[in-house]
Amino acid sequence: MPPPQSFNPLARAIETEPHLAAWLRRHRLETALTRIVRTHLPRLVAGQVRVTDLRDGQLELTVPSGALATAVRQQIPELLTALASHSREFNGIRVRVQPLAAFITTPAIPSRRPPPAVAPLQTLAKSLPDGRLKDAVSRLIKRK
Repeated sequence: MPPPQSFNPLARAIETEPHLAAWLRRHRLETALTRIVRTHLPRLVAGQVRVTDLRDGQLELTVPSGALATAVRQQIPELLTALASHSREFNGIRVRVQPLAAFITTPAIPSRRPPPAVAPLQTLAKSLPDGRLKDAVSRLIKRK
């Protein structure tokens, strides 16, 4: 069935809505800047850093821990130079620590399945001919 005439792809709908289009442009810019920043940081640090804001000529980077923030702060002069070489001029870089949300875990509830009824298994074992199946059912009865 062909889509109705009023059907618009989501990407086109976002681009035509002014507020959503502005958010999309901001997201694309932050993603591009994150890629640039990550290429100029040590590999172990790079995957944890992301650009989260551009305000007053300042670039804001977010990291999940204070130790990573310290490592990134030591690289700020190199990052500013690298960004300038990609035609992205900033007055400075702020590094903000934003811990990752801890997963809320519920305590595991132990499985309390009732033990299998032995009587039906015994009846089954008696009705089976000698063989591997009968032996397996007998072992199961003995375990319970």
